[in-house]
Amino acid sequence: MEEIVVRSWDNPIIRESYEWMLKVGRALGDNLVLVGGWATYLQAKNLNIKALPSLDIDFVALKEKFREIEKYLLANNFVPVSFRYIKYYHETPDGELEEISPEESKRIPPYELRELFLDILWNEKISSISFEHPYVKVIFEKRLYDKIEGINVARPEVILSMKFLIEKNKYRGQKQIKDLIDIYVLATAPEELDFGVFKLLYSIEKFNLDWVTQYFMENDEFLASVVRELGVIFDGEEFLFIIDELKEALRE
Repeated sequence: MEEIVVRSWDNPIIRESYEWMLKVGRALGDNLVLVGGWATYLQAKNLNIKALPSLDIDFVALKEKFREIEKYLLANNFVPVSFRYIKYYHETPDGELEEISPEESKRIPPYELRELFLDILWNEKISSISFEHPYVKVIFEKRLYDKIEGINVARPEVILSMKFLIEKNKYRGQKQIKDLIDIYVLATAPEELDFGVFKLLYSIEKFNLDWVTQYFMENDEFLASVVRELGVIFDGEEFLFIIDELKEALRE
């Protein structure tokens, strides 16, 4: 499936995304917490298992830190476009990336243009087109993150809970397959999950786990093939047991 195929270290924008994720996270320190696909990747790496790399960079932050964060991003040539920040690149014939300006990007053939997206979710909306998330405030208040590779990375329970909320948006095809793979990797990781963190987040904004079970059963064969390529043991029964166990804990 196309969305999964492009998530390989052979993709130059993946390598650029990884480097900038670390640069931004280290430079802005406690102003940011990494979430999303790269957070899954780093948490898995920390647990000596593997996950798929990410295309986009996703952070959460507090509204009061907006000016400091944006000042750094603008100084490093991230261009604010709508609700996100973008870096533009020209992919050269040898597969390398050359950073270019927004003006230059308009003159580049589409098949040679590459974009790096950095998104930030805030505790409160910065503008009418920005995004807020119900868990951001408590992530910072309760310090629900670990220090990995020199940056703040959301704990597995936070990453999972944020992905569980996807159902409130809509089924998103290939993107949701990637989310389901991330969910599987973290849910079945060797470190035991803290159901207390799930309960805390669930009390702030409820998520529905039924879509996880349904989507998993609809795509289990493909999911199994990807997980095995990562070198992770696939056990569908164990995964469904963990999801059911979490459902039961949330009812208490």
